[in-house]
Amino acid sequence: MLIKKDEEPFFYKFLSIAKEIIRKNKRYTPVFYGDDEKLYLVCNNYAAVYDFQSNLLLDDELREFGKIPYELSELPNGDMKLTKSEHFSCQESYLIAIRNFFKHTGYMSKKVFSVDKGDPYKIPKIVEVTQRWISEEDNKILDKIGFPDIYMLDAKRVDEFITLAGDWNPYYLAACDQTELNGGQTTITMTVYFNIKEDPKKSACDQQEMELVQQPTNYDEFENEDVEEIEDEVVEDDYQEEEQLDALLEDTVVPEELEDDFDPMLA
Repeated sequence: MLIKKDEEPFFYKFLSIAKEIIRKNKRYTPVFYGDDEKLYLVCNNYAAVYDFQSNLLLDDELREFGKIPYELSELPNGDMKLTKSEHFSCQESYLIAIRNFFKHTGYMSKKVFSVDKGDPYKIPKIVEVTQRWISEEDNKILDKIGFPDIYMLDAKRVDEFITLAGDWNPYYLAACDQTELNGGQTTITMTVYFNIKEDPKKSACDQQEMELVQQPTNYDEFENEDVEEIEDEVVEDDYQEEEQLDALLEDTVVPEELEDDFDPMLA
């Protein structure tokens, strides 16, 4: 399956995020697989879901991924390629645990706020609002997502999640972005999960654009000591990439018709 940036910009963006997650976790084997209209990735402390829902009649390759494992590669010209793998890269028990994670985060996650488009201090605000830690190394991934809705486990369901989902970290964060095509007939959602196995707050000591100081008596509290200005050219590069993808998305059209319903994050 060949994915070109100018033909499927939202899918291309998801795969570029998946590639970045895999690249920064080279010591870990990614689990990348399809489940009909969804595509899932788990790699070390990260997870991601691409969900394509449409009321239109589509080519099967465009909207469905089957129930098979995949390998992701990037061609020299920048196109992304999804190739069917010979077998799953993990044991069956771990695959069951992964599916269990996605099942319960889908309906137990609660939206806490939306990142404003154009906000250069989105990382510190995510930390401030959620009281969850975002590693400085995750900035590049969040920049690729853009300005998403931020979800976390509903605090009332922590014990339930631990009971049902097993050893996954209940203090994960999820960043969700969504686009609509064909007058709302087609809805595509990507969700990237951070800290699914462990909380990096226990070992992290720095944070992008905001210096966070741990208190000696209670490490869950921290103070905002300083916020530095982000260089104009870095912000400008982010805007240009976002504008390019938005322009491509506006021109994207998907063929005709069938009926289905979709509710983002309830997946």
